[in-house]
Amino acid sequence: MPKSCESGEYVQTELTEVLNFDIESHVDGDRAVVNVRGDLDLQVAPRVAQELTSAEAANPSVLIVDLSGLSFMDSSGMGVIAAAHARAVEADRRFVVVGPPYSVRRAFELSGFDEVITVVEDIADV
Repeated sequence: MPKSCESGEYVQTELTEVLNFDIESHVDGDRAVVNVRGDLDLQVAPRVAQELTSAEAANPSVLIVDLSGLSFMDSSGMGVIAAAHARAVEADRRFVVVGPPYSVRRAFELSGFDEVITVVEDIADV
């Protein structure tokens, strides 16, 4: 939340904790898994992009983005997923999205993105 300074101007403060959002990743052999839970929106998209880039640095043969705990994703989240997919294609890396909720799956369908990426219901299917 912006705070007022003595000069009357507002200063933007960075939030270190975001409600309804969590991200974690791990590398398991040749697989990197990034779990995103809660809301993937404009506020947290840069953190998700950074986590995906960090996971890619391990040079896995498959990058798994687990969205099964996602409750909401806006267009900025879709852009982060699309950019990670593009980097995976360029690196000849398999890219899999796991368990997106209905609204996200529907957005993938409406945009045609579902014809480009691999979507599975369970991480055991990867």
